[in-house]
Parts: sequence; structure tokens; C-alpha cells
Amino acid sequence: MAQNTPHFCPRCGAPVMAGQRVCANCGLDLSPRGSNPNYPPFAQQPSYPPGVPFAQSPSYPPEAPFPAQTQIQGPPARNTSDARYFDQPAMPPSMPAQPPRKKRSRRGLIIGLLLIVVLLVGAYAVAAVLGVPLPGISTIASQPAVTTTNINQTVNYAGVDITILNAQQSDRFINDPNTSTDGMLRLNLKEQNNTGVRVSWLYTNSAHLILPGGSTVAPVYVKAKVGITPGATQTSMVDFAVPTGTNVSKVILRLGTASEAQMDIPLTAQANLSKYKPTTVKLNGQMQYLGLDWTLTQATSQLHTDGQQASKGMRYIVLTLSVDNTLSQEAIPGSPYSYMRLKSANTLLTPVNSTLPTSFATGETGKTGTVTFLAPQNRTAFTLLLQPQGAASGFNPDSADFQIA
Repeated sequence: MAQNTPHFCPRCGAPVMAGQRVCANCGLDLSPRGSNPNYPPFAQQPSYPPGVPFAQSPSYPPEAPFPAQTQIQGPPARNTSDARYFDQPAMPPSMPAQPPRKKRSRRGLIIGLLLIVVLLVGAYAVAAVLGVPLPGISTIASQPAVTTTNINQTVNYAGVDITILNAQQSDRFINDPNTSTDGMLRLNLKEQNNTGVRVSWLYTNSAHLILPGGSTVAPVYVKAKVGITPGATQTSMVDFAVPTGTNVSKVILRLGTASEAQMDIPLTAQANLSKYKPTTVKLNGQMQYLGLDWTLTQATSQLHTDGQQASKGMRYIVLTLSVDNTLSQEAIPGSPYSYMRLKSANTLLTPVNSTLPTSFATGETGKTGTVTFLAPQNRTAFTLLLQPQGAASGFNPDSADFQIA
């Protein structure tokens, strides 16, 4: 037997049969358009083909049963009280909201940092108990015994008088952040600047110890000012790592960098340092130049000048001259850098410093000044030359020989 295909109520979606005028589920009037103008004719209502699945099956009231062979699944019951129902598509079921991602806890970071601090403090505490030195911190609770040897020896370095007051020995120095634990030697120094210029140097570069056997030791800690002003006096402290038991009197302090004229000073009060002191010879070298009477009165050999140490293998030769002007006019020889030279073997040396006047007034006598040259240490015979210059070619050159050890 043929089956009647059911239609559905446009309000609640319940199945209705052809010719049925009232929905058995919601009571909607299903009469033709003429009797109910609010709805289209029943024949125009959408129908669902048999066998189409739906998300939900509507429930049917008991008063409107359907034969078993005509009961099919239709669209779910809907509330059609809202007029917008037929204009909006069915919405898919909403997905469950994802829980918000938790932010990284700062508490864990703080705890981690505290653990690191605790570990560091513990490491330093263990090092202190074991006597292991750590950078920047002295782990020694008390200063071991210190042996002091008085020296009081003075040398001139770069124009500054440096006095080695004493040498101190100990297993370690607790006020030295870089101290060794198996022997230290400390030099206490005094510096005095008798020049007219500020002098600067670094003991880390210019001070080394020569130990018995010939090994060289550089400072591990220096407490000193970098420079000293004219006329000032100051003290410094220089520490070296020297094995405990080393005989101080057999240790040598070497002053001067590798590129400078160095001085080796034994750390004993009886050391002979005369070879590092300036040496002066009196002279009487007579010369005539540019109508003036020149006299070379003295020559001084030294390893320093104001604010400067001689370079390696060299020394400064400082010449003192006296000039008389017997002319009836002022004489202007100009700068000694232009006409004055010092001859050493076959080498002509140019002045490195001068205080000699560039002009001499009429009748002026006994006008003095110095001219300084940098000469080899192994040369003892020299000649001072006064050479003609430019327009003064009508004047003859002159010279004076001298020797200095």
C-alpha cells in the first residue's frame, strides 16, 4: 500500500498529514491562505524527504499518534515565538571555552634567585673555612706574622726621588685582595717630586722583582697614585708574590719598563747606587759664534730629565753654557735646536730640551742656560758643535770637545 508523505508544521516542526487543518502539537491553523492570511498555503510549506537524519527527534503528543510505518525523524522542535526564527540559520553547538593560559609565576623565579644567592654564600663560607682565596675577598680572619726589613735607599726615576722605606714579608697580607697564601713581599715607598712638572707612571709596568736564581716577578697589587704634582710627597705600597723564606737581601727591585733605562736596586740598606746618580764634570770650553763669547762650563750625565726616564741604552747629557755679548748691538742667534748639535762618534744628536736664551742684549755677560741631549750610555767622548745657519753664513762655526764617564 502506498504511503502518504508527511509534511511538517511551520511553527513547531511536527509532522502533519495532507488535508490536516490544525497542528496536533501546537494548534497552528493550517487552513488555506484565504482563511488565515498570516501563513502561506499549506501546499507551499517545505517538506523533508524521508530518511533525512536530524540532530534531535521531536516528541509527539499521545493525542496525535502516527502509524509506525509513517513515523520518521524530522527536524527538532523549535520555539517559533520569535519572528526572526525563519530568517536565521541554525547555529552549531558552541565549543567549550578554553581555560586561560596561566602566566609564568614570578614566585618560582624569586625562589630560584634566592637559591643561587644561598649557594654563593655557602661557597664563600666553605672557602673561608678551607683558606682558599676568592677574587675581591680576603678569607683570612687574622694577619699572620710580618717581618720588616728597613732599607731607606733612594733613586731618581723620571725626575722623582723614590725611597724604598722597607720591605715586609708574610705568608699572606689580609688587606691585599690578590694575596698569595704561600708567601708575600711588600715594598713601602715614598715619592717626592722636585721638578716643576707633574710626573705620572705605573708601578704595574715599571716595578719588578728579580729573585735569587734570576726569575722575574711582577706586582700582584699596587696601592698608589698614578701621578705626583710638583713639590708633592706621597707614599705607595707594592705587593709581590714571593715564596716564604726568601732572603730579602738577595732580592733586587728593578725600576723602569722594558723600553726604558732600568735601575736594579738590591733590597738592603748597604746597596751601592752611585751608578744611578747624576755625574757632573767641570769644563772650560771656549767658543766664538755670531760675535758672541761662549763658554761650556759643565756637562752632566743622568738617566732622567723632568718627567721622563731615558730610553733603553741611553742617557741624558745636560750641557751648561755661559754667553757674553761684547757687541754694540743685540745678538739674536735663535733657537739652539737650529744651530747646536752634539757629536758622538759619527752621529749628530739634536737637542731634546733647552733653557738657553734665543737673544742676548748689548753688553750682557754671564747669561747662562742648559741644552740637553739624549746620547748612548756607552759613549764617553763628545763634541759640542755651533753650526752656521742660513743668512749667518758669514760667521764661522766653532766647537768644544769634552769627556764624561
